[in-house]
Amino acid sequence: MAHWLRFGGLLATGFAVVLLLGRLPAIERSPPSHRQSLEVFTPVQVKTLTGENLVDAMIGLPLRERLSRVGWDHSILTVDLSVEQPLAAPRDVWRDTARLIRFSFFDVQGVRQLLVRVYSVDGGQRTLLFSAETRPGDWTEERLASLRTPIGYPDDEFRAGIHLVIYPQGELWLRNFAN
Repeated sequence: MAHWLRFGGLLATGFAVVLLLGRLPAIERSPPSHRQSLEVFTPVQVKTLTGENLVDAMIGLPLRERLSRVGWDHSILTVDLSVEQPLAAPRDVWRDTARLIRFSFFDVQGVRQLLVRVYSVDGGQRTLLFSAETRPGDWTEERLASLRTPIGYPDDEFRAGIHLVIYPQGELWLRNFAN
């Protein structure tokens, strides 16, 4: 008789477990007020840029164009941007360049030099449009604030601050937007 009681208890316990497991999907669909979601990546306030916090610092940058590569070596920040042809406009690229300058020399400390390369991506083919190199001494807060974002081809003031090199494909790309 005890054998049947243990078997009945085991059967009742198994039945209860099956009922509880059947309720799990309903618990998952419960309103979010009962459970809180955790962010996997949250921007961290960075004061001094280092190799350890580079990703945290770059995640918070509101850039229009896609970051394809970021490098940090001996206090030199290297940023590669990719523009999708024919959707990208030079104004967005120049605005992103200005944001990178502000970030590198005014928002964080520790950047000795900023190198920016902009590539055109068209059907998987990457072509270098232009590159820029700048240092903290090239900019003041006032100069950066008064800088006008070019629509197409950049003026001499903009070019002088970022030591811009425009490659043949970049010239063609800029001319298409200047007209």
